[in-house]
Amino acid sequence: MKPLLGDFQSAQIVGADGSVINAPTLMLSLEDAKLLRAYKKFLLRNRLKEALYCETCHEDNRSHGLEAFVTDSQILFRCRCRSLFYQGQTL
Repeated sequence: MKPLLGDFQSAQIVGADGSVINAPTLMLSLEDAKLLRAYKKFLLRNRLKEALYCETCHEDNRSHGLEAFVTDSQILFRCRCRSLFYQGQTL
């Protein structure tokens, strides 16, 4: 069956050895979301790029790279130990 817009699927992140990785999702506050969106606008305006790293992953000898998405409707920071998430506008 073909998925429809708005359908949800459950999923798990699995490590190289096949074990399930337990990575909780923490919700960002409205104030944090406003700050991150303002920071992204600053970076874009000044033609800057950034590199983000998770100190907890680094300290636990995991690969400590971090992916981040900051859009008008959603913010997601995801590493190997957790996700930080915000859904919605910050007008």
